[in-house]
Amino acid sequence: MIRKEESEHSSIIDRDRHLRKRRRRATALIAFLLPLVLVPLLPQLLRTWDTPPSTAEAIYVFPGQVPERAECGAKLYRAGAAPLVVFSGGRVDSVLKVVGQPMDDATLNARVATQHGVPPEAEVLLHTGSSTWEDAEALGAWMRQTGVRRILAVTSPTHSRRAQYTLWAALGDAADEVVVFRCGTIYGPLWWTAERSLVRVTLEALKFGYYAIRFLIPSALGFSPGAGVRQPARAPAAGGTSPNGP
Repeated sequence: MIRKEESEHSSIIDRDRHLRKRRRRATALIAFLLPLVLVPLLPQLLRTWDTPPSTAEAIYVFPGQVPERAECGAKLYRAGAAPLVVFSGGRVDSVLKVVGQPMDDATLNARVATQHGVPPEAEVLLHTGSSTWEDAEALGAWMRQTGVRRILAVTSPTHSRRAQYTLWAALGDAADEVVVFRCGTIYGPLWWTAERSLVRVTLEALKFGYYAIRFLIPSALGFSPGAGVRQPARAPAAGGTSPNGP
């Protein structure tokens, strides 16, 4: 009787051990296969798409990805999408400092837009912001000062989802009429095989995770995660000229 009980107990232990091994193997297999499934889809998960309005009051160009975003903004302006193109960004690239052209992001993108057909009197420069959150705050400050509501916000495909969620969090109800328009290179499922796309997509995925923790989740829970704009945004001057000089 005792031997029978010992045998049954041993059988139960062996069965549990076997089940634990199978669970570990299944977990390892899922951990291995999940990245293989998600990695090719990562650029698609990072981008979004809004149908652009027939008309807007202003085109806003997010800093970064020079010259693609500014060129896209200029193309939309030439197509009659809006009478103004707004640029923000107070960061000065170290390379520009070295070559003696210390232009901040707003000035640099405005220069590109001018070269592609946007007249200076249609450009608004907001010399502030060094991150997507600060850029959204700068845009919001300018919107409040001018009363402009309908905005076409231009950015790159990989940056578009973070840009959209950040605008929602930073602008609140004012974001209802702000539409994100993506333009530029769309990376396919083999994005990780080229160094440029590997760096861009990976960095954007890390930034999206940081923004979710730092800004998006607190905002969704009703907290105020704002980092504050470093300098006040400036509204367009009367007469249709650029308010911030060259």
